Amino acid sequence: MDGLAGRVAVVTGGAEGIGRGIALTLAAEGVRVAIADIDLRTAELAVGELRDAGVEALAVRVDVSDPAAMRAFAERVERDLGPVSVLCNNAGVMLDGTLVESTPEDWQWVLSVNLMGIVHGVSAFVPRMRERGEPAHIVNTCSMAGLAPRLAGGLGIYSASKAAAVAYSEMLRAELAPSGIGVTTLCPSTVNTRIWSASRNRPTEFGEGRPVPVPERISAALEPEQIGPLVVRAILEDRAYLYTGADMRSRIEERTARVLADIEHE
Repeated sequence: MDGLAGRVAVVTGGAEGIGRGIALTLAAEGVRVAIADIDLRTAELAVGELRDAGVEALAVRVDVSDPAAMRAFAERVERDLGPVSVLCNNAGVMLDGTLVESTPEDWQWVLSVNLMGIVHGVSAFVPRMRERGEPAHIVNTCSMAGLAPRLAGGLGIYSASKAAAVAYSEMLRAELAPSGIGVTTLCPSTVNTRIWSASRNRPTEFGEGRPVPVPERISAALEPEQIGPLVVRAILEDRAYLYTGADMRSRIEERTARVLADIEHE
């Protein structure tokens, strides 16, 4: 994409954490930003920061797991801010627990946000991008857990949901390339956000949530504001993948070695 100034971007889960970091950096590039989040109060605080910096911005309470809500959000953004050129599907949740003891409701909640939230974002915004025929870009926040999951720690459902999001994003990039729409698969390692306590926003119909114990490695984690500039660069360079964290190469290499081990013994 050739420059961002004057464009419109959407960031789901943009009230805090990585989403807020992305929104702030996009705003610094002269982008009008619409933040969608389940927590409207916090989203309005983030939008207040953007407006204080002289950027036109919008906060809307949206449940990304609801396709109708996402379509209504798309209508409002384009009416209030203009055509969307950048879509950051960033909303995500996490819970603690083993795969064997997890409930169907655990799976439904995590997949409805981490995978279907991306699907609904694409369905709501991308047909409009295609119709306009102008350069556009999508950033899907996946995770290193989707490429090289840690084989301990009770994050099985989260890792599975992010692996699905990675595969979806890879296929989406190939599908949209002829239309001039880029897709970046963002795979952060540990970032200092509140995703560990995402169960605070778990809908009651899915039962009681289980916060994830904050890992010791959080002390060495990147801050969310450090991710935003990396995302902007990935958009401008149309990068297929964006990794963060000092452990990314070793984790991918270790997992690849496990995958290839049985092939090498055939």
